[in-house]
Amino acid sequence: MREPSSLPVFGKLGVKPSVAVVAAPAASVGIVPRLREVVAEHGGMALKLSVIVWTMLVLGTVFFILQG
Repeated sequence: MREPSSLPVFGKLGVKPSVAVVAAPAASVGIVPRLREVVAEHGGMALKLSVIVWTMLVLGTVFFILQG
């Protein structure tokens, strides 16, 4: 009886060679690149404003639930 080989085998033909993949950025079309620029330039202010708006929405929701 034959013993199995001690090397790991992947696929039918043994170990497959690794393929080098170069990631190329896809060219974005439309408003997405502009939004990325705006967020990169004003990210801190956008975060502060979003936290303020979120807080106001939560407080407004609680207020209207308690009034109803």
